[in-house]
Amino acid sequence: MTTPTGPVGRLMKFTALPGRGADLAELLLRVAEALDGFPGCLLYTIGRDERRPDEVHVTEVWRTAADADAALASSAEATGTPSPSEVLALVAGPPERTELAVLGGVLPGTGAGTEG
Repeated sequence: MTTPTGPVGRLMKFTALPGRGADLAELLLRVAEALDGFPGCLLYTIGRDERRPDEVHVTEVWRTAADADAALASSAEATGTPSPSEVLALVAGPPERTELAVLGGVLPGTGAGTEG
């Protein structure tokens, strides 16, 4: 499998421990805040399923896979984000992760859509 050379996306679904969805969402919003301006981060949004309040979704778009990997590898101390162990303490199991090659669309702040 080849590494994508263009923008890459990730869809993450976290299921919080019962009744902890709001806490998990707040923690992930702190991650998003710290990633504002992080090199290569084009989009990082947090959302909750209104019908399933303990499900929290993260939508990410990165300029390259290397940028996404660099963000994941950066320490919580360096970025000011909550640590992975803080996030994992609120989830009922491993998150569901979908990797995407971004083919096109509108990316906020770029002034233009993307073309693959």
